[in-house]
Amino acid sequence: KGKHKRCNDSDSDSDTEERPTKRGPERPASSSNFSKKATNVVLDLAQKRLPTGPKAWDHLTKAFNRWAVRNSEPEHPGKLVENRYKHLLKHKKPTGDPHCPDKVKRAHRIEVLINQSADTRELSDSDVAGAANNDNDNDDNSSLSDDSVEILASSTKRTAVARRAPPLRRHLNAPELVDKLSKVFDPAVQKARDKDRAERSFQNTHMLALTGQLRDSQASNDQLYREHAALQSRIYELERVHNRAEMRLEFHQPPVFDAPPTRSSGSRFKNVSDVVRVNGHVKCKTVYPEGGRCTTWIPDHSDDEKENEAPIAFTSRLSHNTPRFDSSSTWGLDVVSSTTNTGVDLAPAPSPS
Repeated sequence: KGKHKRCNDSDSDSDTEERPTKRGPERPASSSNFSKKATNVVLDLAQKRLPTGPKAWDHLTKAFNRWAVRNSEPEHPGKLVENRYKHLLKHKKPTGDPHCPDKVKRAHRIEVLINQSADTRELSDSDVAGAANNDNDNDDNSSLSDDSVEILASSTKRTAVARRAPPLRRHLNAPELVDKLSKVFDPAVQKARDKDRAERSFQNTHMLALTGQLRDSQASNDQLYREHAALQSRIYELERVHNRAEMRLEFHQPPVFDAPPTRSSGSRFKNVSDVVRVNGHVKCKTVYPEGGRCTTWIPDHSDDEKENEAPIAFTSRLSHNTPRFDSSSTWGLDVVSSTTNTGVDLAPAPSPS
């Protein structure tokens, strides 16, 4: 139903195209004031003239305006006529309408004729006058622009460099060619060349073998170096562990002290004769060369009076100018001084109590 209704609407629009209609926003500008009769005239003129350039469309527009004046139709200056024709070519098929308008079909047929005429005949200068004028205008502008450009001389100076001419290539004559060919194909020369090739091949093979051995040696050295580094690290670690163990052992062991020396119970004056022993004391006398003598009583803990040792005298050298003092009450010593070096006791030694 919708298709038939749309077809009827399109037919009614085509019948009433001659009467004036309101211009809507969806109506293209090129179709303004073009009635059905005017559109047919545009198509007739295009089919008759087959315009291929701006000049031909100008003539067609002038012919259409003359017809419009005679038939009381509005004139269309400029490119309105050409735009109307191109609008018919670009007319899209409406949605839901399976039929194409006759004027659109006719415009496409005329376009085919125009293309065929452009392909089969030569174009005159008048047909492409517009394009030529545009090219001339561009050339004039470029010439004016070129005239206004000031050309400056190059500041760099180039000096000619004397060079040796390339050597001339002379063609070999017949004797030289024969001589060279004989040298090339000489069996001795070929044998020497083959020998050189064999030596080079052997040297290359030997070089490759040495290169492989060197590469293997380097790989082995790298492996040994890594193993040595690992072992060295292991040794350092074991040394640290050993030192820590020794330190712990020293901390856990009790301290060892030296045993005190044992005092001998025997007498120091053992096997010494002429020892005066009184009440466990031994008498020791000291005579000074400057004058005077000293008597010392040393205690002896020996139980046996027959065991005697050499007495150890505690002496001090006193000069004759030094005053003498008696300290026998404290140390058990009897100090005797004399003004003259006679060696006679001035005071008797007290008996030890």
